[in-house]
Amino acid sequence: MSADYQHQSVLTKEVIDYLQPRPGQNFIDSTLGGGGHSEELLKKNKPGGKVLALEIDPHAVVASQRRLARNKDRIIIVKRSYVHLKEIWSKYKNTLPHIDGIVIDLGLSSDQLDRANRGFSFSDQGPLDMRFDPGQKLTASEIILTWSESELVNMFRKYGEIPNAKHLSHGLVTWRQDLAPSDFVKQKQKLLKTSAFVSAILRISYIPERELPRFRRHPATLVFQALRLAVNHELENLEQFLPQALEILRPGGRLAVISFHSLEDRIVKDFFKDGAKDCICPPQNPICNCNHRSKLKILIKKIIQPGAAEIKANPRSRSAKLRVIEKI
Repeated sequence: MSADYQHQSVLTKEVIDYLQPRPGQNFIDSTLGGGGHSEELLKKNKPGGKVLALEIDPHAVVASQRRLARNKDRIIIVKRSYVHLKEIWSKYKNTLPHIDGIVIDLGLSSDQLDRANRGFSFSDQGPLDMRFDPGQKLTASEIILTWSESELVNMFRKYGEIPNAKHLSHGLVTWRQDLAPSDFVKQKQKLLKTSAFVSAILRISYIPERELPRFRRHPATLVFQALRLAVNHELENLEQFLPQALEILRPGGRLAVISFHSLEDRIVKDFFKDGAKDCICPPQNPICNCNHRSKLKILIKKIIQPGAAEIKANPRSRSAKLRVIEKI
């Protein structure tokens, strides 16, 4: 891996154990990141198996191309989002006519978290950006500086499940109104500083910085989660991705999903649960008229999470949750 790109793929052994890659099989790594999952798949499906890998972070693409250079004849890396999975695969269908397994890791890479110019961490000193793809227009800074109070309330409630969303949104709108006109223009042109935004959150929440050590979780955690999800349309993209993944898998193929918080996991759990049912009619219907038939088999009844050794080696893996299904 490139020396300037740091990322440890999570639950790699468990993903490989459940996808069961064999020589000649083809796989899709829907979120290439640092290339850890793809690297292990390529070890197992050689000599003729291939991997189609998707990634929208250009820095990750370059780093993974270096890491996986020895397998360049068996991996296709595409700089696009997994939300376009079916369209992308159709372009490479002749090369990968059947898909035996798909993995998607919905977590942030350590590189994204540690780079101050990305704005993903409340300890950053850089701009409040949060875009996975630097080419897209919407930033977290634009949301905070331009969205209406009602839009902010809805966003914080939907993506952060923040109890005081109304108070927080009102405080942020008041805060930006108090900025001098020249300061406001400057903030919009250069992106709001992450540190300034965190300070505003603390003031609105009546929390002096000296009291932060008493909090088990930083008061800005859910705020940053909500912004990141909104900027990158992560929940909507996941909802679009899952049926595409199931459709292009061959019968007997497997889909492994790694999520990191309850909103993502709820979407995955519900999709898998509905897909495993023969009937999805409301309970009050006396006769089934939905004509729904099960499309998948759930392989993990309860989520799999990293063990103590992995968490010790990579503390950021502690929130990871793995679910796996097999297409019928």
